[in-house]
Amino acid sequence: MNKYIYKTNTQKGVLIAFEGISGSGKSESITKIYNHLSKQNNVQIVEWNSNEKIRSFIKVLCNYKVLTSTIYSILQWISFFIDYFTRILPALNKGNIVIADRYVYTALTRDIVNGAKVVPSKYLCSLVRKPDILFFYDTNCELCYERILTRGKALFHTNKYIKCSKLLKNKNLYYLKKLRGEYIKLLQKSSIIGQTNVVIVKNDELNVIKILDQYLKLKYGENFKSQEQFIN
Repeated sequence: MNKYIYKTNTQKGVLIAFEGISGSGKSESITKIYNHLSKQNNVQIVEWNSNEKIRSFIKVLCNYKVLTSTIYSILQWISFFIDYFTRILPALNKGNIVIADRYVYTALTRDIVNGAKVVPSKYLCSLVRKPDILFFYDTNCELCYERILTRGKALFHTNKYIKCSKLLKNKNLYYLKKLRGEYIKLLQKSSIIGQTNVVIVKNDELNVIKILDQYLKLKYGENFKSQEQFIN
């Protein structure tokens, strides 16, 4: 991404969003980026679906087999907006840097792939601030699937048609591919790329750090302080 084509805004703070299918490598990169930026800046990481009460409620509904795609979507949106108005927005208004480990684009793509109905996702997205930069980790789906297996943690989703299919040999991999496809379609829309800087990442955290420093220097000028030893 050329440093001369950034779209900057005059809003307080900086919102950096990270998206990608499970196993794409976001979490490791976010840790490195946080360590880099927090040396000289006030930085906060906000994870998707971090509300413990809602997470527990989802687990109960799942155990009783009454968790539908639409109910799951509604609960995910509620959890996000709690974080948005109590953590993300206050931090931005203070001029801080917020790293969002998944943002509204996760809800948009999951709603489509899971088959959620009724939820006015596009309207809900219009209510929140758009990221300064959106990093999408476009990692090979097979590699992501292998990483998920290594973790030993089951891939969670609510698409009942995929779960019940007798034709799919690898349901989880199929779901990951469907999700990636929706991400690609979403991030090509003019309504997205016209409002934020979208960067496609191919497992290269070093470039991400450079891109962030370029953007922050462009937005804040000499007032932005970076740790050059991280990017040399």
